[in-house]
Amino acid sequence: MGSYQRRGENSFLLVVEAGYDAKGKRKKRTKTIRITDQPLLKTKRKLENFLQQELAKFQIEIEAGEYIAPNKNLFSDFVQEWYKRYAIKELSPTVVKNYMSSLRSHILPVFGTRRIGDIKTIQIIRFLDDKATAENERKDGRPGKLSPDSIRKFYDALCNVFNRAYEWRIIKDNPMTGVKKPAVKQREMRYYTSEDLGEVFEALNQESLMWRVYFLGALFGGFRRGELTALEWSNILFDTNEIEIINNIVGSENGQPIIKDPKTKSSKASVVMPEWYMELLKEYKDEWLNEKESAAEYWEGSDHQYLFHKGLGSPLYFTTPTTKWSRIVEKYKLKKIRLHDLRHSMVALLMEEDNVNLPAIQKRARHSSSKITSDIYGHISKKRATQTASQFDKYAPNKNLVNKSSTN
Repeated sequence: MGSYQRRGENSFLLVVEAGYDAKGKRKKRTKTIRITDQPLLKTKRKLENFLQQELAKFQIEIEAGEYIAPNKNLFSDFVQEWYKRYAIKELSPTVVKNYMSSLRSHILPVFGTRRIGDIKTIQIIRFLDDKATAENERKDGRPGKLSPDSIRKFYDALCNVFNRAYEWRIIKDNPMTGVKKPAVKQREMRYYTSEDLGEVFEALNQESLMWRVYFLGALFGGFRRGELTALEWSNILFDTNEIEIINNIVGSENGQPIIKDPKTKSSKASVVMPEWYMELLKEYKDEWLNEKESAAEYWEGSDHQYLFHKGLGSPLYFTTPTTKWSRIVEKYKLKKIRLHDLRHSMVALLMEEDNVNLPAIQKRARHSSSKITSDIYGHISKKRATQTASQFDKYAPNKNLVNKSSTN
């Protein structure tokens, strides 16, 4: 059964019976509709027919279990639920940090006091456009507009929050569906070429054996920071010259490392390393065992055998390698690249080689497909591009003309 009643000059309340609750009390579902068609409002029969049709559609929606009551929670209230029930459980600490920074600094001041069910697509589009064009929006106090990267981060944070609200049936429609993803200009990738390696080796040879092993692993194994930091001796297969990537240290909480799976499913794999690197690892293991023996009861490694540690067996703090690499680059005046760019350098070095194909590079980089490898790294090897172009030197028009005239 259903009914409707007038609530204002152009608004009507639809009421549908929805059975009984656990206490035997009748449940009702209501929905307010507003009519802006003035001729319709003034024609009694047409208005009644329209309201009956809307009531019938509303009743079908309820019976099919598709009706979601308008949520009265504020957007800020749902963000707290999202953070507690999803973000800290499913997302990496770095991603959570970025999302929360965007939410607190820019998104919540605009949408925080609005009901989550009332936020519309056009409002989000306007918000992103305003943020992209406004001056003095930077929270670091610097002049100028926000970067495209910042606008993309706002979009990503909003997407994640609204996706969860839609999945959890808090909202009936996802307002992000019609929002175009902001474009971000791809940064120029920095990396070391074979010509740079002499200076890199010279610099690392002056550092401790532990750091030499760490950064050469990043350079020739393409390992990510957290993957290296999480390595234990059980992951080192000396018989086959392989290193197994099983874990990833992504952060720290209460002084303890946060250990998760590698970045992607394809990242969890074994990587074959050069013979000379494995010999260096054996040398380092002897040093590591001596350190453990010297520490005796002060050893903090517990049941773990982390390769790279603070001195007493506990793993490095997750950002320490980044800081250390920056200092090495500065100290030895190396070409400035980030720690993660050592991974890019591995791919660049392989792309310089004629006898290494793209699928092989993809497998070593642990990408899910060679298309990803090509999209990310296809432009980085100038040497290979030059070698490829030189294959057409024999077709030079002037050269061909000379050959023809000599035969005549």
